[in-house]
Amino acid sequence: MKPIINYILFTFLLTFTSVLFSQQRGNHSQQNSQNNQMSQKAINPENMARIIMYDYDEVIKKLKVKKVPKKSVVISAILKHNNKINEIKTFNYETFDDVKSFLTKKRNEALLNRDFSTMRESQMTANEMLAPIKAKVMRQKTMLNTTFENELTEKQYKTWLKYQQSELKKLNPKAPQSQQQKSSQGSKKGSGQKRGMGRKGY
Repeated sequence: MKPIINYILFTFLLTFTSVLFSQQRGNHSQQNSQNNQMSQKAINPENMARIIMYDYDEVIKKLKVKKVPKKSVVISAILKHNNKINEIKTFNYETFDDVKSFLTKKRNEALLNRDFSTMRESQMTANEMLAPIKAKVMRQKTMLNTTFENELTEKQYKTWLKYQQSELKKLNPKAPQSQQQKSSQGSKKGSGQKRGMGRKGY
């Protein structure tokens, strides 16, 4: 009888230990994943402030501007915009440095303590620090868009707005590769379900 009881106890302890080890390994893996995601995200205060300068040759090509007078207008507007943005960058370099140092410090603290709950609050603080710069950048964006709206055809202006939006999206921090794959798989799954629902409707 005792060997059977001992065998049962041994089996129970072995199973319990395996489950506990598996949970610990899973938690450790999740923490490592969070740490990797935090370390992969580059801190770029200029991108956060939506700082962007344009290549006028690329803009002319995208908008399919053919006439020389209109090309001159585009080049002049882009150069003026870039100069103003460069001034904003130069006069506010200390703020950009302060934001980067602040966010780097908060990120390191979060990685050290394995507590990422304060990062959102830190991000809000950084955005408040950058708010006056964002307002100036937005003013320059509005002035450039107004010039193009007045000088370009309706089709060219719509193309410009789409191009501008795509360039601004490039400023957003990229998600870690594993997260991108998950979202891609999720979107594929969702589109597959929609297609399945569509077929049922016929």
